[in-house]
Order: sequence, then structure tokens, then C-alpha cells
Amino acid sequence: MKYKLPRQTIKQTNIKTIIERELDRQGTPLEPASKKHLKELFAVTQTIEKTGLPEYLVLKKISDQIGYGVFVHPNAQVLKKGQIIGPYSGVLSIEVENKPDDSAYAFALVTEMKLNKEEQKRLDGKNKFAPSRHYALNLDANNKGNFTRFINHCENPNVEAITHLIPPNSEGLEEMPIEVLYIAKKTIKPGEQLLVCYEDDDETYWDAYGVDPVPMNPKTYRLGSDLNFIK
Repeated sequence: MKYKLPRQTIKQTNIKTIIERELDRQGTPLEPASKKHLKELFAVTQTIEKTGLPEYLVLKKISDQIGYGVFVHPNAQVLKKGQIIGPYSGVLSIEVENKPDDSAYAFALVTEMKLNKEEQKRLDGKNKFAPSRHYALNLDANNKGNFTRFINHCENPNVEAITHLIPPNSEGLEEMPIEVLYIAKKTIKPGEQLLVCYEDDDETYWDAYGVDPVPMNPKTYRLGSDLNFIK
């Protein structure tokens, strides 16, 4: 599998302190991941590094329009509510807010960030220093990522994306001021597709791509024991 990045990678050096400062300045401190989730996160990152995809999941092409989807293997056990599916990995960077970007796999984790003169020179040297310019912390899985980039959009998903602080831990996981974890929002049955909401207020995602049926839900496409779709 091409996409086997266990966790997010940082494009620019020395931005962790900026992220921590801006989260604090904006009054949005993150909850640290629980010991249970840290243990599950470590296990799934080890699997991603080795094989790219946990054995209880299936990556299958749905159609040319939709592309691929991620499904619970028909012979696997149910995924329990609160279980870590995996981290949404990609390249983490600080960029000018609302900078044009054609990537369909990029998310702005923190917006309205402020950089001082030295930070702007280092991270945004092509632009003249502007104290009022806003920056965003972007996570882009277009070129680097893992199987979570193939989890499709749904208005009423069975997976939720939660940002957590990864604290000092006994699992050996690198500390992170912010990381996106995909977590089962409810019990997910064998054969069902994993789906997450890309944007809370987005009710027309699939319409924009001309995809039918709309909306998609966990039972729109289901895998049978032969790994083909149940009609």
C-alpha cells in the first residue's frame, strides 16, 4: 500500500512551540489523549508502518466518481464505540490563511494564528511582514498519509475526527501539541463502510461531485463475505 505514514509529519522546523502558544492564546487548549487511546494509537501506527492497513479493514474501490472506501471486513468483529480507528496523518505546516489549495485531503486545524516578524520571515519569507496577517495550521494528506485519507464523507457518520494533545507517555509515541484521531462514534458492524463528516455544515459534499446516491450513509455500500458489494 502506497500510503503508510503512521503519524503526521512536520514540514517546518520549530513550529510546535508556535502551535502551543496559539492554542493557548485562542483559549482552545486540547484534552490529552487517554491512556487507552494512546495504547490503541501505538498499536495501529505499528500496523500502518508494517502493512498499511489493519487486517480487520478492507480498502475497496467503490466507483470512478467516488474512488475508494474503507470497510470493516465482513469476517471481523464489530468496532466498538470509542475505539481508535487511526490517526489522520499527512504533512503539518503553517501557511497563510485561505491560501489557494487544490488538495482534497487538506484540513485547517487551527486558524487565525498570529506570527511575529521572525516567524513570518522564517515560515513565509516571500511576503512582506504584516502584523495583522492570519495564518492557519494545515494538515495535508494529498501526497503523504495513511488509509484514513480514504474514509469518505457522511453527514451522519459512524467515525468522528477529534483533535487531541499527545502527552508524554509510556508507549514511546512522540509528543504532539495537536493530532487528529479518527475514533468510532458508534458500534460499526462487519461489512459497513467507515464514514466521517469532513465539515459540520457541509450538506452538499457529494452533490458537488455529481455522485448518486446522496447522501451516503454506512449502509449505502456494504461488503458481503465475498468482499463484493451487497446489492
